[in-house]
Amino acid sequence: MKKNILIIVSIIMLFVIVFSLGNWHYFSNTHPKIVNEGLVKIDAEQLQKPVKLEGDWAFYPNLLIPPKDRLENYKNKKETLHVPFNWETYVERNKEGLAVGTYHVKIDVPTEEFYGLYFRSIRQASRVFINGVEVGSKGNASTVLSEYESENDDKYTVFAHSNNKVLDIVIHVANYNYSQPGIVYPIEFGTKKVIQQHYNWKVFIDALVSIGHIVIGVVYILTYIQNRKRKEELFFGFFTISLGFYMAFINQKVFFLLVSDILPVDQLRLQLGIIPIALLALTLFIYSMYPHLQKRKIIYCLIILLGVVFVFYGIYNPITKNQRASSDFEVFWRKIAYISVTAPVVFYNLWILIRVMLHRLEGVRYVLIVISAICCYSILLTLNFLMGIPIDYTEFVLFLLILFGFASLLNFRANQAFMKIQALSEELLAHNQMKDEFLLKTSHELRTPLNGILNLSKSLMEGAQGPLKRAQQEQVILIHNVTQRLGHLVEDLLFSSNQMTGEVRVTPRSIPPSVINEVVVEIRSMMSKNSQVSVNAEVDLELPHIFTDELRFKQVLYNLLQNAMKYTEVGEIKVTAFVHQQQMVIQVSDTGCGIPAQDLDRIFNAFYQGNNHQNREGLGLGLSITKNIVEKLNGDIHVSSTIGQGTTFTFTMPLATGEHLSIEQSATIASDTITEIQLQLPLIYKGNNKKILVVDDNHVNIKALADALTLKGYTVIAVDNGFDAIDYIKTNHVDCMLIDLMMNGMSGYELCKRVRKQFDMLELPIIILTAIMKHSDLLVTLKVGANDYLQKPISMDELFIRIESLLAVRQSSIDAIEVEMNYLYSQITPHFVYNTLNTIIGLSYTDMDNTREALYCLATYFRAKLNVHYRNSFVSVEEEMELVKAYLYIEKMRFGDRLSIKYDIDESIQLMIPALSIQPLVENAVFHGISKKQEGGTIEVSVQREGQFVRIKIYDNGVGMPEEKLQQLINEESTRIGFMNPLKKFKLIKNASLRLYSEERKGTTIVVLLPEGGGA
Repeated sequence: MKKNILIIVSIIMLFVIVFSLGNWHYFSNTHPKIVNEGLVKIDAEQLQKPVKLEGDWAFYPNLLIPPKDRLENYKNKKETLHVPFNWETYVERNKEGLAVGTYHVKIDVPTEEFYGLYFRSIRQASRVFINGVEVGSKGNASTVLSEYESENDDKYTVFAHSNNKVLDIVIHVANYNYSQPGIVYPIEFGTKKVIQQHYNWKVFIDALVSIGHIVIGVVYILTYIQNRKRKEELFFGFFTISLGFYMAFINQKVFFLLVSDILPVDQLRLQLGIIPIALLALTLFIYSMYPHLQKRKIIYCLIILLGVVFVFYGIYNPITKNQRASSDFEVFWRKIAYISVTAPVVFYNLWILIRVMLHRLEGVRYVLIVISAICCYSILLTLNFLMGIPIDYTEFVLFLLILFGFASLLNFRANQAFMKIQALSEELLAHNQMKDEFLLKTSHELRTPLNGILNLSKSLMEGAQGPLKRAQQEQVILIHNVTQRLGHLVEDLLFSSNQMTGEVRVTPRSIPPSVINEVVVEIRSMMSKNSQVSVNAEVDLELPHIFTDELRFKQVLYNLLQNAMKYTEVGEIKVTAFVHQQQMVIQVSDTGCGIPAQDLDRIFNAFYQGNNHQNREGLGLGLSITKNIVEKLNGDIHVSSTIGQGTTFTFTMPLATGEHLSIEQSATIASDTITEIQLQLPLIYKGNNKKILVVDDNHVNIKALADALTLKGYTVIAVDNGFDAIDYIKTNHVDCMLIDLMMNGMSGYELCKRVRKQFDMLELPIIILTAIMKHSDLLVTLKVGANDYLQKPISMDELFIRIESLLAVRQSSIDAIEVEMNYLYSQITPHFVYNTLNTIIGLSYTDMDNTREALYCLATYFRAKLNVHYRNSFVSVEEEMELVKAYLYIEKMRFGDRLSIKYDIDESIQLMIPALSIQPLVENAVFHGISKKQEGGTIEVSVQREGQFVRIKIYDNGVGMPEEKLQQLINEESTRIGFMNPLKKFKLIKNASLRLYSEERKGTTIVVLLPEGGGA
């Protein structure tokens, strides 16, 4: 509540500030006064903007002095009158009720040029003379009532050229019945350019305010016309338009500048008549916004009151009637009466808005702005109406406040409604998605038990468990039929769900129009002999072929015929086809009960069923599925119907072009030559990639698959039966198999079982190719050993993805086994063992001491290599060096003088290092460095302290390695197990590092830095 009060106070303060600034000159006495009996001197600096001629003018009451007469002749009549001010205390009315007077002022200007005067309010008739010449007037100021004329628009400008840098200004003023006669607002003086700009700016501001109101009102009315639901928009539009016209009728009176032939009396009628219209629109707008806070009886009373005000003041208008006989007092009180009858409407609307604020209804902040602005605006217009106080630029600010408040309130409510609709839409979408998921899951779950029931019931009907009694057999047949019906419903649900998720695929091809006759014949064969409905097809077999999916096309036609039969008890169902605009048009007409016009737009919605027939079997998915299939096949479908006469469904299908026909003819030729030209099997296409074995008894399918796989670079072997496939994999390596499920001789099931007896699923992946999409059959396929399956017709892109995925899994398992084997194999090099044993055998004939030493070193070597506990464990550097020395001793025996060994080992170092980490590096140096150099070389092994680290250095002056191979080792891209395994082990130690230096024909150096406190 404190915030609301603060908003109101802020708006009122804003009003006071703007009103004060806009009308400061009306109340202020700080401007330069004209002294010395109507003389003023104005310099060039003052002329930069309009100068208000405020001060003491020379005034001649009760006289209209002709400009040719010298004013000195009327000295005895001269008075000093402060301008602006009304003259009631100086002037007396004559016998005819007229009050007249002459104003005089002389202005000294700095330069000779044209100057102007802007008159804002002279009551009522006036004539202006400058230097003895009449330069402008409003009405006709006269002392004779018959010659007197007044105009409601009392704002105008006059211009004249100075004479000897002087402008002698004489103004005649006459008043008959206005409550505030004379010059009641300062006259503004300046150069012609300044006055014109000043006047044009005021006109522009008034025009902007008026047009702004009207344009916004038109926008809201057009918005209402578009939806015709939010009446508050309509009434707000009328309110702003009427307010815009009222603003055009006051101040600079822009409207009357455009339409200048309207009499002053009629101008006043327009001013007074537009106000009740604006109040009426405002009242209806607030009532439309908050009807629960108001009573209709009060609204009706206010409408009647405003209607009376409009007629009484806008048409009859007592303020303008008998104005020549009315006194100022009478006219003033007539205005008071006008305000008195319109004020209750304003107060009532304000009270409703205050109640909105007190109840804290939606948009209360904007309502506060409206309340404050309306109060300020009402006070302002009342002062202007009664006392003629100008409102200048204040109206513009208040216009913005009212417009902002009401527009914001409307937009707030529109946004609230939009947010509610959006939330409901999101909720509906979520529920719709949940419904689709529920249907999909339920359908999948239902299909398996239904298939089980069908199989069991069929087995019972065939007597697999022994003969049944007649009554029992009838019950089983009923169970079977009901289950089949449920199965069809489940299939429809699945198909509809797949359509919603976009998973339904179509394979269009060229098909003959005879397909239509085939469907009709099938339907007729299923009909009862006692049926009173005939189904006929009128299809010319010479019509062009259709480019569509044959299976889906038959489904569309079948659904439409079934729908026609459902709603046709007696009559005819007819299927016709013709070509129109390069499309095949198929019509299914019936003579059934027809469809109501209001249902035609909804019959293609999922789960919708009409109420015009008692037969309501099914879920209402047939027509929805039909429409989706037709659109999927680039066709269109619509329906026309007449109650009691029948219904016609019309759908279109694209025609097969010449290209489609050539492809179809090629396929037909290939199909026709299957029995004439057999493929030479096994068919072998060699490629660069993995080997794929294709097993299919259809040679056309073999050819298509083999060509596609060959283009992808695979090596393809194809056979047409399972026996040849078994024989081939017994003697040949295969990476993947593609097996057709239904083959003569050995089925895909049996072939999978036999393959799995030799190879597991990782060794030889199998993809089953099948046209069956029954859930139970697919489960059986996977159980017998298939890795994956694909439905025919095969999507080659999907096939390639499946093959690549299975081959990647297979390769991953092979790689894992190979890495493990390489790891074990790297621990004992067979050639090293063979060579060492041969050396020891030869040495045993000549030197038994060295033989024993060699056998001891070999035993040390084997002990370290074969100790399974070493893996992923740490040993002392002393123990690792013992293995290194044993290994090098053995190698020394083999190489003899070709191998020199140098050790530089600090025996005081106590350090734990990964097991089998230094010896493989030394072995790698001997095998890849020294052994490949004909003259041999030297191996240096050093273990020394280097600061806080222990430096292990292995140097050989062997053949070295090229830069490319060196970078592969550093970047861990090499396959050398003897180097990569120690590197991985050293990485387990924190802050350890390994450096590798090598140069071709100069040797290799490996440096390992380990923290001395490191280890396990």
